[in-house]
Amino acid sequence: MNVGTMTENKPKAAITVSKMCSLLSMSRSQFYWHVKKGTFHAPLKLSNGRPYYNASQVEDNLKARELGIGVNSEYVLFYERDSEPTESSRKPSKNHKPKQDYIELMDGLSSLGLTSLTTSVVADAVGQCYPQGTVGQDENDILRTVFRHIKRAGSV
Repeated sequence: MNVGTMTENKPKAAITVSKMCSLLSMSRSQFYWHVKKGTFHAPLKLSNGRPYYNASQVEDNLKARELGIGVNSEYVLFYERDSEPTESSRKPSKNHKPKQDYIELMDGLSSLGLTSLTTSVVADAVGQCYPQGTVGQDENDILRTVFRHIKRAGSV
C-alpha cells in the first residue's frame, strides 16, 4: 500500500466507504472498529445521508495505515491478511456479493423509504432479479431494480 500512489493518480474529490475499505485492504466491520477507536477519520455525510471521504481524509487514512500511527496520533498495529487467497475464497458463488457487501444497497433502499429490511431479504431480491449475478451491472440500476422488486413483492 503506497500513499504516494493515491496522490500521484489524482484522487477523486470524494469516495465511498467501500472504496476507502478497499484502499486500506480491510473489511468494513474492521474499518468501522478503527473509526470508533479514532485510528481513521469518520466519514462525512452528503445531504442525503450517504457517507463519503474527501481527498484529504483519504490521504490521512492511508498514511495512518502505512505508518501505524492513527489520525488520533496513537500507535496502532494492524492485522495483515495472507497475500495468497485460499481456494474457497477464489470461487465466488454465482457472481453474487457476500451478504455483508449489501450494506450500500441497503443504505440506498433505506434512503428510498425501505427502512425495515434485513440482509437476507435484500440478498434474496438481488438473487431473483439478477440470477446470473450483478457483475458488470450499474449500481443505480441494481438499486432501482431491487427497490421495485421488493415493493412489488410486498416484503416491506
